[in-house]
Amino acid sequence: MEINLSWDLFVIVFFTVIIAYSFIIGRNQTLKIIIASYIAILASDGIGNLIERYLIGNDPVVDVVNVTNGESALVILKIFIFVFTIVLIATRGRFSIDMSKPGSAVMTVILNLAYGILSAGLITSTILIYASGSSLVQETSVIMNEAVLQMYRESQMVQLMINNYNIWFSIPAIAFVISSFIGDE
Repeated sequence: MEINLSWDLFVIVFFTVIIAYSFIIGRNQTLKIIIASYIAILASDGIGNLIERYLIGNDPVVDVVNVTNGESALVILKIFIFVFTIVLIATRGRFSIDMSKPGSAVMTVILNLAYGILSAGLITSTILIYASGSSLVQETSVIMNEAVLQMYRESQMVQLMINNYNIWFSIPAIAFVISSFIGDE
């Protein structure tokens, strides 16, 4: 059996790891990670946009700081802030999620799987959008990074994640709101 490494395989493995981790930590912690992801998106976009505006843009500060290859550094910074904020909130956040347990074990597995897929989609699409040089807060449809453009051309999964990032961004929140109305208080 021959396995060809591709970006499709990478996205599938990344999804699988996040889904498996969601089963390990459970539904409540997965929901906490989804909420932390939303906070991390806002924080990394906000901080990244401020840095781009004042340090990388056409301001005289650039001459003083002497930033070289600022766009690549900004991409790495946004991804780092995104991941760091998720980890920080998930491990040290002073809030907890306590959703009622569904009646059957099968429903528990289905809900864990669904929230794991939603979490994986949100995190993966966000990282791909940031790697492309775009922003989730400011609507852009242009892939500015040549490496991500190459991935985009070669991988249907990367295309699916980038083309539908608005869906991956909104569905976890919608699912969370709907599930809040189901079950006991």
